[in-house]
Amino acid sequence: MENFNNVNHIIDDLKEEMLNDLSDLIKIPSVGDEPIGSCPFGSEVQKVFESFLEIGKRDGFDICNVDNYGGHIEFKGESEDIFALLCHVDVVPAGSGWDQDPFTATVKDGKLYGRGAIDDKGPTVAAYYAMKALKRAGFKPKKNIRLIIGLDEETNWDGIKYYLKKEKTPCMGFAPDADFPVIHCEKGLIVFDLIKKIEKAENLNEHRVELVSLKGGNAPNMVADRVLASIENADLTNIVNSYVERTGHTVQCEKTKTGCVIKVAGVSAHGAMPEKGVNAITVFCELVKDVEFSNDRINDFIKFYNEKIGFNFHGENFGIDFEDAPSGKLNFNVGMLSIDEDNIKLTINIRYPATMTEDDIYAGMEKTVTGYEVVKIDHLAPLYVAKDHELVKVLMEVYREFTGDNETEPLVIGGATYARTIPNCVAFGPVFPGEASVEHQPNEFICIESMIKSTKMYAEAIYRLCK
Repeated sequence: MENFNNVNHIIDDLKEEMLNDLSDLIKIPSVGDEPIGSCPFGSEVQKVFESFLEIGKRDGFDICNVDNYGGHIEFKGESEDIFALLCHVDVVPAGSGWDQDPFTATVKDGKLYGRGAIDDKGPTVAAYYAMKALKRAGFKPKKNIRLIIGLDEETNWDGIKYYLKKEKTPCMGFAPDADFPVIHCEKGLIVFDLIKKIEKAENLNEHRVELVSLKGGNAPNMVADRVLASIENADLTNIVNSYVERTGHTVQCEKTKTGCVIKVAGVSAHGAMPEKGVNAITVFCELVKDVEFSNDRINDFIKFYNEKIGFNFHGENFGIDFEDAPSGKLNFNVGMLSIDEDNIKLTINIRYPATMTEDDIYAGMEKTVTGYEVVKIDHLAPLYVAKDHELVKVLMEVYREFTGDNETEPLVIGGATYARTIPNCVAFGPVFPGEASVEHQPNEFICIESMIKSTKMYAEAIYRLCK
């Protein structure tokens, strides 16, 4: 196309329509849920999926639904090759601490707020409108351009796996689900549970303080931002007040007829960057470190947690304090903890260096977790695409031309994107250097000006890679 400015003007003209579509998608609380009928990821995820496919149909694109496990919106090209825009429309739970309804799509001070605004509904809409603007401008792509819609990116990736078994694998693509300029390396990801049976009757001691139940966290890939613990035969108000005064953490103790309820409020963050949050589970375990509970297995667990995990973010005391030159240090996040009359279950999310393997991680922690059942939940191998790869070079050129930033180099992240699922694929935006990373956090937002800019960059990148 000789005059690409025409595409940019089209994107400017489509701004209000783009924001309206995004707002409609954010208003659907598409948190993954148990299967219901023909909806493998729950009714709300199905609703947002169908709504987005309808947008593609409205604008004259070909659409495809692969058994409700995922699908695509396609801009037909001249060859059989497929260029993928790998996106997702499911979101993590809203969590606490919002200043507005997370599913209202509030616009304020040039930002659109809502769960999914930056991860990943906003970038998905940006990539879609890049494709739409190119189509409206008369672009005739050589490759078929497919915006692939994932439905459980925030959980187990079963949808994208199913989709790729049924559909032809794209030859190249990018995922608008991370940072600019380009993510050429993603650390490996492991999720597992540590489980210990309580066997209440066999492990009682002379102490009467009973931890009846505890629930903490919302998802493995989020820093736990809440704990609710029910305690019998003790009022821990003085311990809580002293701890709050000493540390500044947010903890409440509510007295009941027979004991108390402790509520801890942490700060949520993405599990790949646990240092950006405050883990409520860690706060609770530190708070009660000197409390003698009636069950020795709970006491042993509290001691284990404080000694082996605590406020560390890199597995320092867990036997897995690994790092390498390409990708840096391992990231260690505790996502959830539950304690009931039968079990203690701790869910851990690890992002490990790109030159290591899953076996390295489990071998490293083997001695540390003696006495616990290790239940493997998920694993994603690392992604590495060389900086001199054609895809990386083109995307870097686009980034530099639009931003004037000639200093920032391709990045490494602990986050996991769909770029891992196909060959010759990396993450590209949407967060610009210097912008806040607010995914998985309360008051998540997308800067509207940045969204329009990234849409233009996506259009330019698609054009160069598909012409």
